[in-house]
Amino acid sequence: MSEIPVNVLVPIGVVIAALIAGAFSFLSLVLTKEQQISQLRQNWIDALRDDISKYISALVSTEEIYWAMKQKHGDSVDVLARSVETKEEHKVLAIAYSNIMMRLNPDDKSKHQKDLRKSLVQSKKLANNGKWYESVAMVDSIRDFAQLTLKEEWERVKIGEPSFVNSKRVAVIGVIIALLVAGLVIYSISAPSELHTIKN
Repeated sequence: MSEIPVNVLVPIGVVIAALIAGAFSFLSLVLTKEQQISQLRQNWIDALRDDISKYISALVSTEEIYWAMKQKHGDSVDVLARSVETKEEHKVLAIAYSNIMMRLNPDDKSKHQKDLRKSLVQSKKLANNGKWYESVAMVDSIRDFAQLTLKEEWERVKIGEPSFVNSKRVAVIGVIIALLVAGLVIYSISAPSELHTIKN
């Protein structure tokens, strides 16, 4: 059996090398992009946790101040005095609430996110209507739903985004196929030479 000409081997080698290099480059790109997305999601988790803590803290503080003022002055405390006394708490409460609502996607399919959003909206509505005790009573449910949401997002970070997981699988399969093709070509080239040597 005649050996494969060199002018045929060179293009084959170039194509195989290009396939392997392309597969590895694609895999590297996917891994880098996934790492960036995971970092952004981790930042989102940390920021959401921080804002929920601020919201709960400001909510409880406001209710306690109102309770203390009522215990001391009864119902004679005017709105202006209450507003001045709780100005900072109201500011923190409003900012934290807005940040949380901006971070929670209303179209997200997560049940935990929907429950968290619903609890926050109800709590804020009660507070706006002056029902601070009832609003604070929802803190436990807000905290529970927040923990479930954060855990769910953390699991997503560990597993990876579905699109990137699929891309990694495709890239790995591409690398394996390229290596198999390279192995088969090398074998097909070397096998005739070995047979020719044995016959001689």
